[in-house]
Amino acid sequence: MTREYERLVPSFPGFCGCETCRDDVIVFALNRIPPHYVTQRRGAVLQHLKMQRDQELADISVALLEGFRRVQKSPRADHRGPAAKPTG
Repeated sequence: MTREYERLVPSFPGFCGCETCRDDVIVFALNRIPPHYVTQRRGAVLQHLKMQRDQELADISVALLEGFRRVQKSPRADHRGPAAKPTG
């Protein structure tokens, strides 16, 4: 999820990007896709391969994009603003 967030965030140049807004986008997206639980390393490897499928990645991207739009439109009152964006 965080890899896809990092890939998509440049598409929203006006997005705040502070930790609060970042977390809100990721939580928004996580709440809109089916959970994938694993309990063993073998399961984690298989799950990683499964998550590479195009449709699942597309679902994650769509959920994140909607999260960016919603959070950008209505950030929480305690967000730190664009000045808090990490550099580098």
